[in-house]
Amino acid sequence: MNTARSNSIISVHALHFALLLTVLACLLPAPAIAQNTVTPGTEVDSRGVIENLEKLKLSIETKRATSRELREQLRQTGDSTEIPDIEKKLERLNTEITGLQESFEYVLLGGANESLVTDQPEQPINWKAELEQISKPLLSSLKELTARPRQIDSLHREIDSRETQLKTIEKALGSLAQFSNMGLSPALAESVRQLTTEWEQRRDDTQRLLDISNNTLTRLKTESTTWKSTTWEALTEFVRGRGLTFLIALVISLAIWFASKGILSLYWRWLYRAKHNTGIARAPLFYYSYRLATAIIIVLAILMVLYVRGDVLFLTLALIAIAGAALSLRQTLPRYTAELRLLLGVGPVREEERIVYNGVPYLVESLSIYSVLRNPLLEGVVRLPLHTMNSLVSRPAHQEAWFPCKASDYILFANGNLGRVLRQTIEFVEVAVQDASIQIRTQDFLSQDIRNLTRDGFGIASTFGIDYQHQAICLESVPGRFREAIINRSAQAGLKDDIKDILVEFKSAGSSSLDYQIYVLFSGDAGNAYFRAQRMIQQACVDACNQEGWVIPFTQITVHSGNGGDSSTGALTS
Repeated sequence: MNTARSNSIISVHALHFALLLTVLACLLPAPAIAQNTVTPGTEVDSRGVIENLEKLKLSIETKRATSRELREQLRQTGDSTEIPDIEKKLERLNTEITGLQESFEYVLLGGANESLVTDQPEQPINWKAELEQISKPLLSSLKELTARPRQIDSLHREIDSRETQLKTIEKALGSLAQFSNMGLSPALAESVRQLTTEWEQRRDDTQRLLDISNNTLTRLKTESTTWKSTTWEALTEFVRGRGLTFLIALVISLAIWFASKGILSLYWRWLYRAKHNTGIARAPLFYYSYRLATAIIIVLAILMVLYVRGDVLFLTLALIAIAGAALSLRQTLPRYTAELRLLLGVGPVREEERIVYNGVPYLVESLSIYSVLRNPLLEGVVRLPLHTMNSLVSRPAHQEAWFPCKASDYILFANGNLGRVLRQTIEFVEVAVQDASIQIRTQDFLSQDIRNLTRDGFGIASTFGIDYQHQAICLESVPGRFREAIINRSAQAGLKDDIKDILVEFKSAGSSSLDYQIYVLFSGDAGNAYFRAQRMIQQACVDACNQEGWVIPFTQITVHSGNGGDSSTGALTS
């Protein structure tokens, strides 16, 4: 039966995957065969193209003429200080000429990539340079964003450093002034004068740099534009730039999401004639695969929007996020693989099988994002995440009992207490014992030795003895008379219909009585009369003895005196 069910599940999943591939084929755009082909019936604006080519050619010729003049000037100049400037101008002109020539050829060749038809040696990939190139827009944006605070912080540190330098210089000049007032030799006085002049010049330079830093800091703090206008300009720039890009990406993502949700809802209604959430329980693998395909399409759409809008920063952040998600799959992929096996019905847990969780047996109703476990005899359900089910093992349920009792059953505990089950849930069992209600944890309740009187019925064993003087009738008459008495007494107690069988047999010849073994089997409906039935049996036997005149013996105890004399015998009732 399990094999047939597994084959049917695989067949249903195969149908769902075929339909999913069809939907993806319809949603994804067809690849472009040739980008430089012209559709018949369309007109190319040749006049504008020719004008652009003429402008490019004229610009190239002008820059080449300027380059020749600079080279001639470089040969004729005699001033070595002008040579570096001329060389820089030549290098810049050559770069511009190369770019203009590439643009000119690109327009003429219709966008064809010349490097594809040119035999060039394969260049090794420099991962460090590639990563720097990719992260450059992000770092540039961060640098631009923090430029003003960093400049202000740098000025504060520079001002503090200059003020410290001025204090040191003033201290040195004070020391030199003291030596100048002393009677020094001409040679020593000249040395002091030179040092004084040098340190005064250093003081003036430091003071000038300090003034420049203070002025720069003051200008940065008191710019002409107010914070309102600056904020408005930044907000306007964001709305027109990255804000609009983000809005377009968000709208397209929501459109794809709601469109896929609508298609999935129509599919459920067409296949199951039910609401959209039916597929979560009936075809979870297809449901999650469809959601995964939808997420991939949304990611591709967002990347396309960022590429078309030319937002390098957002595109870099998106690629970094995708790379981080791909790296995280190293740890999450094994878990997803195990969950996929559960959804396919080939994992350690299967639907409609028995499982033990926290010591309580459950039926696996469904395997999904949150699997549902239910015990038919307990209130409530257990919802577990799918990855938790990998640590459990299920098996076929067969005809096993799900719980030892149900509500309103009478149970007998190992300590002899009789209780009635009031309520049982997945967390606790509430039992009435001796006119009091107690709560026991469900797993603790299962670990106890409990006897269900209502479900299984019960039997009561009792022993009763008569005197030896009735020995002649002890085997023929007494057992039948005891049986009749028990039946009559049970009828008076309202338990006659609950008696399933009565056994009365001679057990043994005791020390002072002829003992009989009495065993009465009751149905489960008499569970509430468990102790009353024990008393009823003894009452019936006493009633039979009274009616027949049979003597009920008592135990004879012989007491011996301590001095070894004659013993005296006394009767004590046991």
